[in-house]
This record gives sequence, C-alpha cells and structure tokens, in this order.
Amino acid sequence: MLKIEPFKDLIQDDRGNYYTAVHVEEGSVTLVNAAVERSYRMLMEFTEEYTRKYADYEHQFIGKMIMDSVRHDVVFAMKDDGHGRLYDLHVVEENYQVNFINMIEFYRHPREAGSIGE
Repeated sequence: MLKIEPFKDLIQDDRGNYYTAVHVEEGSVTLVNAAVERSYRMLMEFTEEYTRKYADYEHQFIGKMIMDSVRHDVVFAMKDDGHGRLYDLHVVEENYQVNFINMIEFYRHPREAGSIGE
C-alpha cells in the first residue's frame, strides 16, 4: 500500500492539477489544491529582510512565488532522493478513500490537520 506523507507528497490528477495531502489516517487521505496549501506556508512581512530575500519577485504576480514553490516541489518529487513523492490521483484512489477540501474553505483552518514536518 502507498504511504502518503502529509505536507510532503504531491498528487497529480489527469488534468494537470496538483494536490497536497493535509491529513492521512487508516485508509483515508484528505487533499487540497497544492497552490492553495502553499499560499498558507509563509507570511508576507514587509520588512527589510523579507524585501531582500524576495527581491526577485518585485513587480511579479502574487501567484508566481506560490507556483514557483509548487514547481520546485514537483521537480524534487520526481526524483528518488527523499524530497517527497509524486503520485497519480488514480493510483491514490485505488489505495485510499480520497476526500477533497474545497479550496474556498481551506483558508479557515489551513493547519488544522497538522503542521509542516509532522
């Protein structure tokens, strides 16, 4: 059986959408859109340090930083070096009961299922 790691592994559907598992328990996995989940990983703080760290994103769309994070995780999940895994949604559905969090509702409790690294 697959062993999906919450907040680490990515699941891709046949339309090119990516999902993050935010909760896994006996035979059940809860997924949310990966870009939505990534948008809640970092606080925007307009400090000098933040401005220096993210200077390359000045005059860019807000979503670029988020999509760069998803793209980075997808690239590393495709490798076999322990940076997460990439699963096809159909394979996940064969091994788990899959539940989806509506992306409009995710903002209410984005870390309710656990925190990064747990």
